Amino acid sequence: MGYPAPMREFHIREVPPGTDWVFETVHEFEKATTIELMGEDLAISAEWNRNSHADEKDALKGMLMALDGPAPTDGPVGRFGLPLVPAERVDVLGVIEVTFPTTDNQHLADDVYCQVDPDARRAGVGTALWREVVRITGDLGRDTVIAWSDHAAGGPGDGDRLRARDGDDELPLDRASRFAQSLGLSLAQVERQSRLALPVPPEQLAALRAEAEGRALPAYRIESWVGRTPAEHLDRIAVMNRTLSTDAPLGEVDWQPEDWDAERVRHSDERKHLTGHSVISIAIEDATGEVAGLTEIHVHDSHPHRPEQWITAVAGPHRGHRLGLLLKAVNLQLLAADQPGARYVDTWNAGENDHMLAINTRLGFRPHSAHGAWQLKQTDA
Repeated sequence: MGYPAPMREFHIREVPPGTDWVFETVHEFEKATTIELMGEDLAISAEWNRNSHADEKDALKGMLMALDGPAPTDGPVGRFGLPLVPAERVDVLGVIEVTFPTTDNQHLADDVYCQVDPDARRAGVGTALWREVVRITGDLGRDTVIAWSDHAAGGPGDGDRLRARDGDDELPLDRASRFAQSLGLSLAQVERQSRLALPVPPEQLAALRAEAEGRALPAYRIESWVGRTPAEHLDRIAVMNRTLSTDAPLGEVDWQPEDWDAERVRHSDERKHLTGHSVISIAIEDATGEVAGLTEIHVHDSHPHRPEQWITAVAGPHRGHRLGLLLKAVNLQLLAADQPGARYVDTWNAGENDHMLAINTRLGFRPHSAHGAWQLKQTDA
């Protein structure tokens, strides 16, 4: 284990909306973290994060930073009761991000992600950032915190492995896992990141598509597009987003149904297309016009060589027709035409989502890393 770092004086500040310099700093932190853990740069762009934090239509976005030295005794205080970071760039010891949903799931502090500079580890920085998030969560009348940890597949630990209640995927008992446990968090779910090398041989995709069409056609038809959702499909995408929020395996994560409508889909499209574009396919039942399934791959402008497979969902009444396989095969064909230079696609699935993982395996996805969803109830804090 290493020895604790020498005690250093530091304090916590909050980032007010519109503070531009912090997003380059967070990007650099994430780039260093992913290279350390995975051996490659998997950071999201500063532009993506900047646009995400600027959008508070459906959630309040928080970011706290640990800075060297004593806390200021005067100056402005932010909405979370902490002194504000300077307007100009300074050195940062650590950062923590948190989302407080406001349209639904108003009991949550969600997507908590903490990063600490290697030179400042084991000095209490991460713990101090976490405690402020827990305090703010209570101040806002919320009772559940969900945080995330990243781990290389088969990464180093002390030999022990951690497994959530559901699924067979495991996490190593490494630095990140031990830190989460020390904060009183419980492992609610393990998520698997899988990777598909590109290009997939065209004949392989064609064969899988034909196989799936043999079960799905003519009862269903597939419609696809690149870019923003056509107006005639906004309601259908809203239906599938609601379906995903209720039907996706959750393990012990206290996630409640999301409230989606056409306007929320339109707004989501506007934000995510500021720094990239999506490749989308949906399945529609011909007899009723009802949407039956959806899949989406997102291409980031900052790293188009590594698109991300986002949502894939098939509504319960329409399962058993190979729609999941059909949608993914069609969408990968569309991606090949849209991004012929892409090198791989990454996707994330709950470790207990056996059906979707089996489809991914048939398409050629292979395990790449593991991610822990950790949960704290305020009664346990």
